[in-house]
Amino acid sequence: MHKNIGFVSTRFAGTDGVTLEAGKWAEAFEQSGHKCFWFAGKLDRDPATSLAVPEAYFHHEENVWINERIFGTRLRTPDVTRKIHEQRSLLKRRLHDFIRMYDIDMLIAENVLTIPMHVPLGLALTETIAETQLPTVSHHHDFHWERLRFSVNAVRDYLRMAFPPDLPNIRHVVINSEAQEQLALRTGISSTVLPNVLDFKNPPKTDPARTQAFRRSIGVTKNDLMILQPTRIIQRKGIEYAIELVKELHDPRDKLVISHKAGDEGY
Repeated sequence: MHKNIGFVSTRFAGTDGVTLEAGKWAEAFEQSGHKCFWFAGKLDRDPATSLAVPEAYFHHEENVWINERIFGTRLRTPDVTRKIHEQRSLLKRRLHDFIRMYDIDMLIAENVLTIPMHVPLGLALTETIAETQLPTVSHHHDFHWERLRFSVNAVRDYLRMAFPPDLPNIRHVVINSEAQEQLALRTGISSTVLPNVLDFKNPPKTDPARTQAFRRSIGVTKNDLMILQPTRIIQRKGIEYAIELVKELHDPRDKLVISHKAGDEGY
């Protein structure tokens, strides 16, 4: 039976891991005859199959205001709590609109119930899942306990409720066995490991001229071999292992290329 599947996150745009992996899941679903729809604060998907809600984006000014007051402190003031619930209420209404608009049969929560970059959206989605009882897959890419900047916070009650939530109609998927072990240890939630994948049978189309221009711009010659680590330069990505691997290959033509800057996790 074909389903209408709703993907939910703060952003489906660009080349971040969550966006790319969600696209691969959607392609697999559509090949099986299902239809996929998109809810986020920032979108580069077809407007005919998506609902963009600016307040759902983690860089929206209301969410930035909240985050500045809930991380790095253990005190949450009443006005911050009030703002969180105002945004939660707004976003929950829009989630229900999305479900009605596209007659959604199943939800895929892409990292939005994993890392608390948008606490009101996580709360809103958790309540929506509980209220609709829609079957849901929560796809976890990186948990809050994996990032130092979330370790001191004023929202431990909300983290226990929604990051991730433990509801009977949610199935949890993680991207590696370490995440599976930590999720079970910390929350008692069982999960399925489904690693991120690449479709080697269908490589992306490339433009030789652009490829050569890129190689020149980073100082790689035509005889060099690029070894790509497509991650940010952050501690938990194990950059040191990639460096050691390239060293052990003992070939001066090998050049390690790391694709993304550190971003929001320190240096």
